[in-house]
Amino acid sequence: MDLGTVQRSLIHPDDALAIIRGLLRQPETETVALGSALGRIMPAVAYSGMDQPPFDKAAVDGWGWKPIALEAMPASPLRVRGIIAAGSGSDVPLEPGETVRIMTGAPVPAGVTRVQSFELATEEDGFVTFTKAERIGNVIRRGENAATGDELLTSRVLCAQDIAILASDGRATVNVARRPVVGVLSTGAELVEPGEPLSGAKIYDSNRPQILAQLASPAFDLRDLGHLPDEFEATKAAVGSALAECDVLLLSGGVSMGDFDYVPRALLASGVETRFHGVAMKPGKPTYFGTTDRAFVIGLPGNPVSVFVNVELLVKELLFALCGAPYRPLVAPVPVPDGITRKSTSRVEFLPVAVGADGARTVRYGGSSGLQALAGSHGFVRLEIGQSTIEKGTVTNVRFVR
Repeated sequence: MDLGTVQRSLIHPDDALAIIRGLLRQPETETVALGSALGRIMPAVAYSGMDQPPFDKAAVDGWGWKPIALEAMPASPLRVRGIIAAGSGSDVPLEPGETVRIMTGAPVPAGVTRVQSFELATEEDGFVTFTKAERIGNVIRRGENAATGDELLTSRVLCAQDIAILASDGRATVNVARRPVVGVLSTGAELVEPGEPLSGAKIYDSNRPQILAQLASPAFDLRDLGHLPDEFEATKAAVGSALAECDVLLLSGGVSMGDFDYVPRALLASGVETRFHGVAMKPGKPTYFGTTDRAFVIGLPGNPVSVFVNVELLVKELLFALCGAPYRPLVAPVPVPDGITRKSTSRVEFLPVAVGADGARTVRYGGSSGLQALAGSHGFVRLEIGQSTIEKGTVTNVRFVR
């Protein structure tokens, strides 16, 4: 049967996402040094192994003291008993009428419940007089930031602050998802590698560099598989080879219904089961998703804006799901000062917008081949099936990509 003659039914993009999100799983993990964990995906929740802080400590440099009853200020000057630096301590309880000079982060001795900031006190002849009552106690209690067993971090891509939180819990290593091997392959007899001379009706291959750049991350093992001409046997051989070594294969071009769109046929011949082929979205209608017993394939359209949108919308969702973590793109409500209108409403459409101080405006955009529109875009607004307009002054969600 010629797949090019089959009329495909389109799946709603939310249903496509649901299929991909349903693949969320507990992945294989590996243990890496904390210093090598930045950008890796931690699939499991991290729980605190200790109290933070592990003792009551001073929040400021100041004078440690214990009020009598609820007094805000000592009735008379306090006698200075000594000094406590961070990293040291005192086992001798503070007596009534005494104070101790204590540094930020130092453990407070028994009996101390407040620390008066240095700038709100004066010292003379071994005695300290407070000049103003301080509203807060300036003591951080043991376990106040996190108690043993508390949830420290949910599954996520580890960023700098996450590394600090894990380090403060005493961890030298962390378990992260094994990096999925992602092969990127573009198809098209018209393609020429950037830097090579153009001739005839050739164009430069921008899709493969774009995909590799969009997915560049310590969390993924990307493989540049080059580009193919529009030939069935060559496509089939390349697909078979890629599926043998990759967890995920991404192809651009050759997935539509043209005479030379051999990708769906080559995938079928390679044992790939189609999960969906055709999404009711613009751009990106011909998008394909299939699986084998161990690998996942996403066939992207050839037009570069379609590729960009689908990598953001579907591919990243898939890779995060395989690494055991939900993908959390930055989506924020933004006003639309001029309104946005479109003609066809038969598909969910993602329109590029620039976001300024007064809100989001569409950029000059001629369609899915207009890659240059992405240069001035900060993200995309979404119009639903049947929706022709986002009214002027409406607040709508922008999915940020820059």
